[in-house]
Amino acid sequence: MTRIIALANQKGGVGKTTTTLNLGAALAERGRRVLLVDLDPQSNLTTCTGHTVQEGDLTTYHLLHHPERSSSMTPKQVRDNVSLIPTTLDMATAEVELSGKIGREMILRKILHPLRTRYDYILIDPPPSLGLFTLNALGAANEVIIPLQSHPLALKGLGQLQLTIALMQEVNPSLQIGGIIVTLVNRRQNLDSEVEAAIRQRAGNLVFETVIPVNVRLAEASARALTIFEHDSHSIGALAYRDLAGEVIQRGTA
Repeated sequence: MTRIIALANQKGGVGKTTTTLNLGAALAERGRRVLLVDLDPQSNLTTCTGHTVQEGDLTTYHLLHHPERSSSMTPKQVRDNVSLIPTTLDMATAEVELSGKIGREMILRKILHPLRTRYDYILIDPPPSLGLFTLNALGAANEVIIPLQSHPLALKGLGQLQLTIALMQEVNPSLQIGGIIVTLVNRRQNLDSEVEAAIRQRAGNLVFETVIPVNVRLAEASARALTIFEHDSHSIGALAYRDLAGEVIQRGTA
């Protein structure tokens, strides 16, 4: 069964897009067929894959307005075993344009339904907010992975996100929290270790054993529109995302 995973956090700068891209690449490295869905008007995921949207390309903006077109679309292949539904800055107007549409929180679910049989994993990257696009991601997904920065304020917004997830479970009962991944960890700083411990104490087994470290190679890879495996396959960032992919696969078979 295809696993549709939304990577969501209303706080920006937590490594959400980096995790979407590199988790997808790590799963593809293990032979899984992966579809990435860019649902963020900033289009960072699209940029980080190196894909340039051409005139006439179907983007998430177009599909949200015309979900029936998804059955005939072919997502753009951006790597071996990795395809992309890109977006552009046009998405910035979509939230207002769709505000009066009935069932607007479930449009993405309709878009992805005919694509499910083509992929093992569909990873959705919504914007850092709890607006319409994130609600669509949660409405379409059967799992949500929460990237949580190793920062003293990290836990502050977790309760609000969990409340939003609980509300979306009323319309999407299959949605569950697939895990929490602690990101931007610098274990040379005592505070980071203390925050990580606090997250594990609060969330228990929901927290992945793997953490994503602060790693300059990850930042360089994003800037060069590369996955971490293309940029430095032996870096600690690459090793972390391979470990995370292993845990994600294992949780799906548990």
